[in-house]
Amino acid sequence: MKRRIIVTAVLAIVVAACGDDSTATTTVATTTTAATTTAATEATTTTLEGTSTTTEATTTTAATTTTALFYAVDTEDFFPEVFGASGDPHGSGCVVDGDALPAGVWFGFAQAVVGGTITFDLGCFFTGPAAVAAATADGEEAFDFYIRNQNPKTYSVPIAGGADVFIVDQVTIVSSQIAAASWPSADSFLPCPGEFCAVWVYVNGGEATGIVEQYLP
Repeated sequence: MKRRIIVTAVLAIVVAACGDDSTATTTVATTTTAATTTAATEATTTTLEGTSTTTEATTTTAATTTTALFYAVDTEDFFPEVFGASGDPHGSGCVVDGDALPAGVWFGFAQAVVGGTITFDLGCFFTGPAAVAAATADGEEAFDFYIRNQNPKTYSVPIAGGADVFIVDQVTIVSSQIAAASWPSADSFLPCPGEFCAVWVYVNGGEATGIVEQYLP
């Protein structure tokens, strides 16, 4: 759908304030996978004839390896910085070729969540001078931020089972982490899913490994 959203002030982005100097969202989170090693030990048995035989017994120990997520939620500052050039929207931008949402941090609206898959309407989130420039180019007005959403195309993104999901708590209006299987949540201030369910989606390996609801005044 074609959507232009103009607001005159920005409320703090969940825990951290919205701004261009936010920390990078490429902090490292880890997942673990199990590997095994086998060690042989000897056991001795004695037969009735007085002879002894030796057999091997094995013990298995578990080792762990770590896999880093390139795009991970920064819980100290939930608002992603601009990954591109000056004047670009925050996160990985809002221009995608093809039908699959590539790895990155993307702003948009969660139109539906069915069977562990989010239907995602990609948008552009500008702040500061970039917001004013984008709004002016669209014949609109902006102050602290401006959202451009002119392309009706949506993307289907599976949600990872262990995804980090943060909602805007309807009482405190701050970030609150919940299990991925519990989202969308009735405890959220945002009407999710739906056309006003603003979120940041963190994509790694073709899955949404992080979802952060975005408060909009």
